[in-house]
Amino acid sequence: MALASPSDASATDTLGLLKPITRSSVNESVYQALRNKLMNGEFRAGQPLGIQYLADALGTSTMPVREALRRLVAQQGLEPLPNGTTRVPLITRDKLADIRRVRMLVEGQATEWATPRLLPAQLDELDDMARRITRARHAPESLPASLEMNLVFHFTIYQAAQSPVLIAMIESLWLQSGAYLRATRAYLHTDEQPSDHLHEQTVAALRAGDAAAARRCMEQDIAWVFDRLDPELPDQPPSTPLKIRPTP
Repeated sequence: MALASPSDASATDTLGLLKPITRSSVNESVYQALRNKLMNGEFRAGQPLGIQYLADALGTSTMPVREALRRLVAQQGLEPLPNGTTRVPLITRDKLADIRRVRMLVEGQATEWATPRLLPAQLDELDDMARRITRARHAPESLPASLEMNLVFHFTIYQAAQSPVLIAMIESLWLQSGAYLRATRAYLHTDEQPSDHLHEQTVAALRAGDAAAARRCMEQDIAWVFDRLDPELPDQPPSTPLKIRPTP
């Protein structure tokens, strides 16, 4: 029987450090990728999402894509169509107004609960992200990066609230509103905006242990983006795209 060479033994030891990629980890990776794109508004309202198209883009089989789409439909981030595909929902102004007030309520509460639980290292990280988000907002080419950081910023705070039930509600609300709110970001790089430093102000309130002030900052941040949608438009049927009101 042939003996293994030292190089063979070394390779075996190295491989022993690697964890096999399981089906569940692939499923979760696909779900997280699609979830983040929906939350950041990278799919437009009404856009159909074909299973094979997504599988090809993600380099996977169709099975994890089907599972991810099923989960996102359950979270109301997508809606099923009669032909078996799914699409990003088209929603009315009344529905968006309802999402706005509920987001302010639950995300404000999550921020309040998180205030005494955030560690100094987390606050330092949040402060750094807040400053980078503000800088990135004024460079059109940095928009995707600023949206990714914005997602991490908010959910770092919300996770500290230690309420899985509340987190599930917040994720569903972000999934439902992402496609509509991304368009408002196009106006952020034009001039200095009153909302520019709300992230920094939120972190300052969190660091001071002022839960009420942190909650107010978070509510203002949420409201500002929703309020860029033209308030003078009447409620419209789901087939009519909502217009965006430019910043004065």
